[in-house]
Amino acid sequence: MQQQRPAPARAVLKACALALACAMALTGCMKPHPHAGGRPTPAASATPADSGSIITPADGASAAPVDARTEAVRTWSHANGVKNAEGVVAADEVRQSPYYTVRVAPASNPQDAQESFTYLSIPRNGEGKRGYTGPDGAEFAADAGASMSWSTFEYAADVVVDVTLNTGATIASADEVTIRPTSLNLDKTLVDDHTVRVTVPASAEGLRFSVDFDPELMTVYADSSGLTTQADGNAVIETEPRNSLVVFAQPPAPADTVPTAADGTIEYVEPGEIKDLDSTTAEILYFGPGTYWMGASYRAMLPENVRWVYLAPGAFVKGAFRFTDPTDADGGQTDYRVTGYGVLSGEQYPYESDTANNYLHKEADNCHATCVKMLQFGSSDAEQRLRLQGVTVKEPPYHSFVVYGNEDAFHMDVSNYQQVGGWYWQTDGIELYSGSTMRNTFFHANDDVLKLYHSQVSVRDTVVWKNENGPVIQWGWSPLNIDGVEVDSTEIIHNRMYSGSVGNNTCVFNSSSHWKAPSATNTADPTKTVRNLRFTNTTVEGSVNCAMRIYALSNTENVEIDGFHIDAWGGQDPYLQQSVLKLLTNADGEKVTLGNEVTDHNGLYLHNYTVGDEAIIKAGDNWASYETGRLNFDAEAWDGWNAEADGQPQGPAPALTVSGLQDGATLASRQVQLTGTTDAARVVVTVNGQSQDVPVAGDAFDATVELTGITNTVRVAAYSDAGVASVERYVVQAFGDAVGSLTDPQGDDDGPGSYTYPTDSAFAPGGFDLTGMGVYRDGDTVRFVTSVASEVTNPWSANGMSIQRLNLYLRAAGAADGADTEDAEVTPLLPGTNTFAAGAWDFAIVGDGRNEGAAYGPGVYDADGNRVGQVALTVVGNRIVLSVDASVLGDLDLAEAGYQVSMYSSSEDGEAVGNVRPVYSPECFSGQTCEDWVAQYRFGGGKGELTGQSPYDTDLTDSNAIDMITGQADQAEVMDLSRARIVAPYVTLVAPRAG
Repeated sequence: MQQQRPAPARAVLKACALALACAMALTGCMKPHPHAGGRPTPAASATPADSGSIITPADGASAAPVDARTEAVRTWSHANGVKNAEGVVAADEVRQSPYYTVRVAPASNPQDAQESFTYLSIPRNGEGKRGYTGPDGAEFAADAGASMSWSTFEYAADVVVDVTLNTGATIASADEVTIRPTSLNLDKTLVDDHTVRVTVPASAEGLRFSVDFDPELMTVYADSSGLTTQADGNAVIETEPRNSLVVFAQPPAPADTVPTAADGTIEYVEPGEIKDLDSTTAEILYFGPGTYWMGASYRAMLPENVRWVYLAPGAFVKGAFRFTDPTDADGGQTDYRVTGYGVLSGEQYPYESDTANNYLHKEADNCHATCVKMLQFGSSDAEQRLRLQGVTVKEPPYHSFVVYGNEDAFHMDVSNYQQVGGWYWQTDGIELYSGSTMRNTFFHANDDVLKLYHSQVSVRDTVVWKNENGPVIQWGWSPLNIDGVEVDSTEIIHNRMYSGSVGNNTCVFNSSSHWKAPSATNTADPTKTVRNLRFTNTTVEGSVNCAMRIYALSNTENVEIDGFHIDAWGGQDPYLQQSVLKLLTNADGEKVTLGNEVTDHNGLYLHNYTVGDEAIIKAGDNWASYETGRLNFDAEAWDGWNAEADGQPQGPAPALTVSGLQDGATLASRQVQLTGTTDAARVVVTVNGQSQDVPVAGDAFDATVELTGITNTVRVAAYSDAGVASVERYVVQAFGDAVGSLTDPQGDDDGPGSYTYPTDSAFAPGGFDLTGMGVYRDGDTVRFVTSVASEVTNPWSANGMSIQRLNLYLRAAGAADGADTEDAEVTPLLPGTNTFAAGAWDFAIVGDGRNEGAAYGPGVYDADGNRVGQVALTVVGNRIVLSVDASVLGDLDLAEAGYQVSMYSSSEDGEAVGNVRPVYSPECFSGQTCEDWVAQYRFGGGKGELTGQSPYDTDLTDSNAIDMITGQADQAEVMDLSRARIVAPYVTLVAPRAG
């Protein structure tokens, strides 16, 4: 289905009736103040006759800022601004950027420039972790010394914006500065060696852009523990300014966003400390220019009579607003408004500030009910509408915006809204409710940005600066009925999204699996349907981790992604960058459906999806997970999706047959002979990204290919003269030359027969169930390939796996004689295992994805417990591959050696010995003798109780192995809990079959 790509909606509106009118007199575009002929400047303000007052600069430290304006430009500044980029600022101070100065002038008169106050946000408000030590999502930003400066001004005609870098660094050309989104194509010129001038054309909708100076750029990398600025062989994630600057060029405020006496009773809140808004009798709260603060232990609980909060340009409010839930089921306000170009800052609150516990950090997992949200509303059954315009939200301590109650009756119109300083996890963007619109916004966020869980929603012109957690666009987390969503012109100008696994909650487009059980595949609801979602003109500038992951919890129909461009992929492995399309089931195994895109044009349609300068086409050779498109959609969804592009090759595809490979096979040799037939003139074979042309003679071809990796991707493509391709793809494993193998019964991942899995969905059934182990010699490398009964997942984004800890013990030939374990020499295995072996071992090999650097982290250990070699961990489906330098094992005869193979639950330091998580008694597991949280991440069915100090277990006689390969011995007998100690036998390899 070829479609005409719609014209991009990004074009800057250089002239419109409103802009032209406002160019004559900026103030004429703003509704007059109720007590003056025009909106007063702070110096001219007079005390109104009704309740409340407007103070003047003489009233104190929180006094109103200086307001500067011309006919075309209005800026403001704060006399109490403090250039502090490290520590806390006083309550009555406004943090000002020491890194940048912004000046604005009419383009027709550049010398008539006025300074526009440049605000600054730093992680955790410079106060560190207040009242907690656990992770909060701001670790990388704080450690890297990141900051975000921004400046806001109003303008009504073309202006020039001079941005000066005050760090001492210099630039030699305007080309050393990038304006993002680059699609704005804003003109820039060099003023001096640290100042650039940007020409900003008039726009009725305003412009939001970053000014990136090359000297400030830092490259972000990922290692096994997370993000870092250290290269050291780590994977590149993206490049962004360490100290960033964004500019919000705002149009004159619409008249209906500035309250007057005709709109209702107004309280003019006085700058300074605020503690008494809960009892106001006014309908409208007017925050004029000045500084206001609520402190760390108060947020305004606004009574039902309040429907409008106005933050004037130059207002800086430290606090949060909760609009009280309606008393009556059909009551409440029908016309809520939060408007104005002022700032609402959450800087005084700690991360996850809990209103139910003196506003201290909430330690419990779920903070949704009681934690501070910057704007919180309660809705009723009556139709309600919110106008949210102009406001900049700074440093939210949790979600910035929520509505509780009847979500279907609450509608929103959002425009020219900004969020900056989204350092913490869960600093989402805005959830848009049914019948809502959003236009012209900017989000700096560390969680889901565009939250599309409702029908008849329209979003346009969004600029996103994305931190590491969550996706840009989200419509999942639970089964939903959604019908009719339009999202146009989304510009991701920077992002450091990454994952150590194929995470369910990341990428640009995402429908996450269920929030209650992210790893579960049986949480869908086939009675619900998501349909008619259209995303147009989505751009990622720079690199990104992945394009889309859709874990369908509802039937899905007619989803279109049109005009989706990615500059480049990040430096992580392509496996981690794959896009996913999975259809999940309900608890009864009934699967949700996907519309048929091929025949009915009612599934998932990708049109003009490009990466770099390459268009991704399903009928071509570049869409697969290891190819440029990185699409790894489930085979059962094949007819449910399509990818086309304007100008793609047309005509019949050539015939193609291939012999010599079987998809998913494990091969005994790294050399493979391929043969095939085709009526095409050209055949190209690509192995792991390396291509070779193969001659075609008499409609036949043959080629010898070398498999260079553990997991190998092979593509055979035949091309017609018109460029139309037929493609066969294979993913095969090659571990080297087989030495021998072991097998183990499936279904014995219960230790002695009593062990039970943790309750958290991360511990998928079969994940600890050993089914076999093979040994391979691959040149100078030995690979130990252990299989389990189900796919090895990585729920916590560790290095390949998060929850398993695999131990292999090797004993030289002649010693592993199969002697009865009661009489054989007994040697303890590594600390924390609570397990012994029937004889001394020569080497221990540990595979663990999250304890690099720990005393017994991944590596090869000698009989004295010294780490003597490294282990490379690779996870391939249900197989755990441990690769070791052969020289570390000396002259050990791998074919004749004895092996003890056992699987444990991995733990972090401080909760177990040797990073092996104990197995606790049934009473502890059930919460009778231990805290009820024990069962979530710990196995039960053992003998001991949890203790708060080493060894964290009251009984060390039960093995902490969940499964072990015991050969001819019965595992339940070997691990019998009545034994004084658990002694595991060694087993020997079965040689591979000849031929």
